Amino acid sequence: MTTATADAAATELVITRSFDATPEQVFDAWCSPKLAKWIGPGKVRAEVEMMEARVGGRYRIKMNTPDGATPMVGGVYREITRPTRLAFTWTWEHEKHEMLITLSFRAVGKKTEMTLHQQNIASAERRDNHKQGWGGSFDKLAEFLAG
Repeated sequence: MTTATADAAATELVITRSFDATPEQVFDAWCSPKLAKWIGPGKVRAEVEMMEARVGGRYRIKMNTPDGATPMVGGVYREITRPTRLAFTWTWEHEKHEMLITLSFRAVGKKTEMTLHQQNIASAERRDNHKQGWGGSFDKLAEFLAG
């Protein structure tokens, strides 16, 4: 089940999704170079160029799109509390607009409910693009965790 909402100011996005995995497994999927196996919607192929999964550490990911574009996204880890909470900045290098992503993970029976809260989105259009992108990524994350 996936739910998503956005506020009227269009600067925030909240998505909640359940996965057939433990909170530790879902959390760890975000903090490992194996992130490249699932992040990016559809036929986007990610390459993790840097991942320093510690508070203050940086990450950098190249998103290879089917049309040959290779946008880069990166940021800094702000909070790492395994397996319940993860926060990091998210900046597309071509846009230079920093957003904050906070993830929470909680066990619900034998599943994990993950909530993504993305703040400081530039516009309603960008919010909707991120909503679509995260939805496709989370479909791939579900497959990766079932793997």
